[in-house]
Order: sequence, then C-alpha cells, then structure tokens
Amino acid sequence: MTARSRLLFLHTGGTLGMTRSGDPGVLTPAAAAPDLVPHVPALEKVADIDGVVLSNVDSSDMSPALWATMAEAIAEHHDDYDGFVVLHGTDTMSFSAAALSFMLGGHHKPVVLTGSQRPLGEARTDARVNLVHSAIAASMDIPEVGLYFGSHLFRGNRATKTSIHAYEAFASPNHPPLLEMGVDIQRMAPTLVRKGPLVLRTECSTAIGVLSLFPGMSPTSLASLVENGNRVVVLRSFGEGNLPQVGWPEEIRAATDAGAHIIVNSQCRTGASYSGRYLGGTLAKDSGALFSGDMTGETIVVKAMWLLGQGHTGDDFRQHFSTPLAGELSQDSADHPGRSSRGADSR
Repeated sequence: MTARSRLLFLHTGGTLGMTRSGDPGVLTPAAAAPDLVPHVPALEKVADIDGVVLSNVDSSDMSPALWATMAEAIAEHHDDYDGFVVLHGTDTMSFSAAALSFMLGGHHKPVVLTGSQRPLGEARTDARVNLVHSAIAASMDIPEVGLYFGSHLFRGNRATKTSIHAYEAFASPNHPPLLEMGVDIQRMAPTLVRKGPLVLRTECSTAIGVLSLFPGMSPTSLASLVENGNRVVVLRSFGEGNLPQVGWPEEIRAATDAGAHIIVNSQCRTGASYSGRYLGGTLAKDSGALFSGDMTGETIVVKAMWLLGQGHTGDDFRQHFSTPLAGELSQDSADHPGRSSRGADSR
C-alpha cells in the first residue's frame, strides 16, 4: 500500500479566504484563515494536511519580503513534508510563483500555488476543486514550483493571469501545461531536472521600472526612470520587440552607458521578443538593450529583481538574464550578449 503524502498548506491571503460585506459587497481578508477540511472534506482523501498562516493579505499587497517568508517556510519544513501548497490571491500569484522558482534552488519537493476567483465559503466557488487538484499535484513527482488553476498545473514562472471573471483564469502562453486534470490526469510536458540539495536565496531588489510604449511616446520617459535610481527598466514594446527608430536608440544607449539594463519585452502575450526582423529592434540591441525571449512579463520583472538582489551586475547580469535558470525561458529564445542579430527569415 502506498504511503499517504504529507502536505503543508501555507496561507498568504487572497480571495479564497476572503469574506464579503453585503450583497454584492466588497471582498476583504477575513479575520482568520479558513479551516479548509470542513469546506473541502475530499482533501482528507488526498493527503495528510497541516496548515500554517504566513500572512492574510490581498495579493495586491504582496511584497518581496513575503516571497522570502514563503521560501523560508518551505525550506524550514522541507524535510517534514512531501509537498507544499501555497494559498494566494490571483492578482499577483504569477509574480510569487516566479519568485519562488528562483529563490528555491537545487532539487526540491513540489510547490503548488493556487487560489480562487470566488471565496471558499460561497456556494458557487471554484476554490474546492482548485484545492483538491493542487493537493494531488503537490503529491506527485513534480519537483518544481507550479501554479494550479481551473484544470491545469502550469510551470509557475510560465503562467500569467488572463481573465478577471473566468474560472480558467490563467494560461501559459509559451509553454505547455505540466498537467491537465479532466476525467483523467494527463502529463502534458516534462518537469524540470534539478540537481543538488535545496538552496535558499531570497534577496531581491525593487530598483526596477516598467514602461509601456505607445505611438508618439517621448523617449525621455526612459531617462526619467534611470535618473530616479532604477537599475533595470523593462520596455513593453511593440510586436516581437520593435521600438521607434527616432530618439529611442539614443536614450537606450545613454541609459546603458549610465549602468542601467534596458530589457525589451513585447506587449503581445505569445511569441518571443528578440532583435533582427525590424530595424527598430536591431537599433535597440546595438544600443545595448537586452531582449526577453519568451518569458512572461511577470517573470521578466521578478527575474531582474532577483538577479539584482543576488549581486549580479554588468555582463554577469546580462548573461544570467538571457540564460534559463528555472525553466522560465526557452533555450536560445532571447538574445545573448554578443550574439549577432537574426535575419528576417530566421524562423
């Protein structure tokens, strides 16, 4: 007989544990985290479950300090449990999943983030199935940080929230799900192979700026962010990484000469950002910009925060940013330092 898994549920807050004041009412964090088993008796059929309350916040109030608290709790209890489920609000869940994927290095036990679109105490909630399926996923041999929602387990640093109202609220635009849970459980993609003991590295820097381009936007906006002390600026550009050819290359060069890293990302959800197809992107790269490849916008920001927090600077930062560290980036989808621009017919 197979031994039952022991799982630790880490509560951080979010809609799952909120209460509603009135009808329709405003959702706010409850005075205490919910007792899960009375609401979801099926959890007792999946595993032996313990719970710890780390915080009880709306996920819009999530912070790098709370990311570190989650990672430290997982590391502290790593030898005592077979897997971990993090209960989290949906709005910033993908940021936290990305953060944990970098903070927890080496080989570690399954970590699954989940939440819900409606509170657990409501009749028509999606929380129950997400909790049960997350517990099942955390009991499987999937030694990485995942995000479960709707009917899929995604690689955490590949997931992004795509819907405010749908129960299938997350997607993984550039990487297949790890699991699909329908009538049967289907493995959709191989899991990461990570070696060595668990390594905890939690330091992050918030000296990051994000700038979303629009037609006619002044390139001096970039200079303002750099002058305000941001060591990395993410430019949400057009298409696969195209930028205006007038003014922007010069501002990017000035920013990189000042020691900042300029990362070009796309406003599109699917595909990769890289240089070589259009002149605007090529000029940006020639001016020192990095291109993000097929990482999600959330992961780009978190990875930059984490790399700065770990003390990576200059070419060392550039090399690590453009290299897959936790499955967040398809190999060679980003422009590595020194790589020549790709031709227009390279795909």
